[in-house]
Amino acid sequence: MTELRRDPLISFIVPVYQVTKDMLKRCLESLVTQDYQNIEIVVTFDGPDDDLLPVVGDYLKRHKNIKVIEIEHAGACAARNAGFKASSGEIISFFNSDYVAKPGMAKLWVDTLQDHPEFGFAYGAYEWNSSNRSVYWSKEFDEFELTQANYIDCGFPLWRKHVVEWDPEVKSLQDWDFWIRVVKNGVKGYYLTRDISFVAEMPRPGGLSMDSHQNWVARVKFVREKNGIPTTDMVACSIGAPFHGSKMAQMIGCDYDDGDHIIMKPNDYKALYMIGFFMRPADVKNMHSNILGKFKDKKIIIHYIGADIYWLRKFTTEELKLISGVLNRGNATVLCETELAQKELKDYGINSEIVPIPPYTDLDIKPLPEKFSCAIFLTDKSNFDKYCQKETLSIVRALPTVKFHAYGDACHDIQYPNMIHHGNMTTEEWEKFVYKTSSYLRICRHDTRPMASDEFLLAGRDVISNIPGIGVDYIDTGGDPEKMEFDPFEIGLNDSYWPDTKKKIVKAILSAKNNIRSEADRRDVRARLAWDLDKQKYKDLINSFIEEEDKVLIGGECGK
Repeated sequence: MTELRRDPLISFIVPVYQVTKDMLKRCLESLVTQDYQNIEIVVTFDGPDDDLLPVVGDYLKRHKNIKVIEIEHAGACAARNAGFKASSGEIISFFNSDYVAKPGMAKLWVDTLQDHPEFGFAYGAYEWNSSNRSVYWSKEFDEFELTQANYIDCGFPLWRKHVVEWDPEVKSLQDWDFWIRVVKNGVKGYYLTRDISFVAEMPRPGGLSMDSHQNWVARVKFVREKNGIPTTDMVACSIGAPFHGSKMAQMIGCDYDDGDHIIMKPNDYKALYMIGFFMRPADVKNMHSNILGKFKDKKIIIHYIGADIYWLRKFTTEELKLISGVLNRGNATVLCETELAQKELKDYGINSEIVPIPPYTDLDIKPLPEKFSCAIFLTDKSNFDKYCQKETLSIVRALPTVKFHAYGDACHDIQYPNMIHHGNMTTEEWEKFVYKTSSYLRICRHDTRPMASDEFLLAGRDVISNIPGIGVDYIDTGGDPEKMEFDPFEIGLNDSYWPDTKKKIVKAILSAKNNIRSEADRRDVRARLAWDLDKQKYKDLINSFIEEEDKVLIGGECGK
């Protein structure tokens, strides 16, 4: 017999201090009108308030599920703790008194927590009560990134058993401290993606957000030291490839920011490491909204990793001179991954050093699957079809006897008998996926050094690609200089050249299927790659740039 669904009590702890009557009315009205009935509202006055008490009194007369308590003024943390002690719910939300719940919010939260019992709390997006109704979307749960900056609002729900006491010693950034300590206990959060739960008022003078804004460095330092989170001399940032950027930061042992939380705020870092420098023409004058300006007196490392070089084609000569002038100055070091990328950057006036980025996985050679298969990448998140979706699918159709395993976010509605969709994967799922396949097809309109290609090669798999590299079965899609065709990638992918290119790719895949390379050959490729992609060598090199900066600063002081 199927177990009947329960309707657990959810308690909303609403601390009240210096809000307007209208704000409090909107908050309470949005909670009592939720379509989920089993709720409790605990209104906690942080000090006496004769003006606001009658507002709650009106609701007390009409609703039995409201409690009111009052404490001596001691701050938001004390009010939340007192409200929690007075509550009875299995699910708890510390819901600020200037929030307005969206219709259906409580039911969404309760259903989510019951549908996903492996998660201790749920969180996601909320809207600002501003003229443009901007939304803070938050992001997928990642424990490391939570130690870098908060992306979970205090109002989101968690099971009562996971609640930790709010710390009154934390003057602001209190929700960050709270969620760090919740997660430290092994609790994971379920991300609600695009569902907007509530509307929040913009920060007000005298509020907690204003305090953190005015005392950012001190408040961040307090929370990090309190929770044993070390602060490093360098912060890595990746706006165009945040998932990879986070993994690179962990490999290096530095702090990380996705561009929203740290680098635009005051900080004590000595260096900024930008993994990918994705710019639009509109960004040129401000150089990524003045990111580089905030680090103008510190070391800046720019690592071009792919389509960021492609976008340089869209700039005028004047704009390229401005970019190259900034990047070629003394405090900046520009890196890239291949000779081809280095040459292309040089054509734009940007000097660079070649430093390949190693995969963060540790794949070794394992036996190939009994039945040959080929992995492909399909995504809609490239606004110039960088990964050749149409062409890749035409290869799938051309080889009906080959099993293709597709990963990525695109084409789930397209079904072929010889293609299986796997979607996006965790790191653990990705490693299993690589070992499930025999080969990897990677064709691009532009790229530098695909990390996935290196991973397949390190695992002893064949790679067919128009990106040259160690062990790659290279498909040349570049142009002919004698015909004034200078694109190193895309000429062979246009409609006129594609039939010939397609034949080369089909032939290469069939060759990989019918001519299995020896393990000795695969070991040789892996050995050469492993030397080129040594993690410790990469880590030491990136960190050496900070040491160089220290020497420059010390030398400068001595010279005064």
